Amino acid sequence: MSFLDIDKATKSYGAVRVLNETDISVEEGEFLVLVGPSGCGKSTLLNMIAGLEGVSSGEIRIRDRRMNDIKPADRNIAMVFQSYALYPNMTVRSNISFGMEMHGVRKAKREEKIAEIAELLQLTPFLDRKPGQLSGGQRQRVAMGRALTRDPDVFLFDEPLSNLDAKLRVDMRTEIKKLHQKLGTTIVYVTHDQIEALTLSTRIAVMFGGEVQQLGTPQEIYDNPTNMFVAGFMGSPAMNLLPATLRDAEGGVAVELALPDSSYISLPFPRGATLSGQDGRAIVLGIRPEAMTDPESADAESPAIHQAELSIDVIEPAGSDTYVTVSLCGKDAIGRFRANTSARAGARFPFSFDMAKAVAFDPETEQRID
Repeated sequence: MSFLDIDKATKSYGAVRVLNETDISVEEGEFLVLVGPSGCGKSTLLNMIAGLEGVSSGEIRIRDRRMNDIKPADRNIAMVFQSYALYPNMTVRSNISFGMEMHGVRKAKREEKIAEIAELLQLTPFLDRKPGQLSGGQRQRVAMGRALTRDPDVFLFDEPLSNLDAKLRVDMRTEIKKLHQKLGTTIVYVTHDQIEALTLSTRIAVMFGGEVQQLGTPQEIYDNPTNMFVAGFMGSPAMNLLPATLRDAEGGVAVELALPDSSYISLPFPRGATLSGQDGRAIVLGIRPEAMTDPESADAESPAIHQAELSIDVIEPAGSDTYVTVSLCGKDAIGRFRANTSARAGARFPFSFDMAKAVAFDPETEQRID
């Protein structure tokens, strides 16, 4: 039995089912991120764990205790919201201590806890300020500090960084990760930002259409997406998904990719060994931009680097990398090159494909097939 068990949890509003028989088990101390586009059911699931939404069928258990009929206040969970939900007329000190006051905690104990949390979250200089005098990141830390006073079984974060600008989001991601590493708390965190999911989590549940599409570690999700939705959603830039054709080749299988001039390139596909004997089968080849790079940047230890010269359409310098767009199989495909590449738009240039990192999908079911 896990620390938090979501067992065939379903949520319906009348005839409309928004969450379908979801099964997730979370171990104590884990950082689980629920990620997916708007309307996928991730916030609904979080609210069901919190008790803010009822469970239509199935169970939610914390420490093997059934939560379905337990009031939110009695679940020993703490929630941090997107909107901070701070009292604007109270100081930081009062916002952090408010919950302890409501539960009758002695003043000396409250002050000790406030000092401890303020030091942990670097809020000590701001204890006598009001929320309107703080930056967005500082206000989010106050909201986290208020939650920390509870010493809860589970922390729930509902898109806490979505109101912050890009730099503050990066800074706060680091703060939240440090907090988890220091306290070892169990966290369930909702976001639509796949970079947050990959950088913060110990495991990710990728959701779409009210269902968990894939549950795994960040590396598993990134390297071995279970279907085309996960492949296209996780990663920035996203995985290239290219209509291709399998060809039997000497010693194994190759994939054939169409070029704009109606010619083809053929690339050996070592991960497709189980697909031999299916010459002419249509697949969708998935390959990450970093596995489609300039020869100098290719992984020297990979056993499956293969080169092809392609005509470049667009060059996008991005500081530490350069993104290079070419036309393959009637689609734009993006490669990740080194910053000082000599590649130029309109010119032909050698690309190194790391086919050990490529995956194949069925174009009809959109499921991975290799």
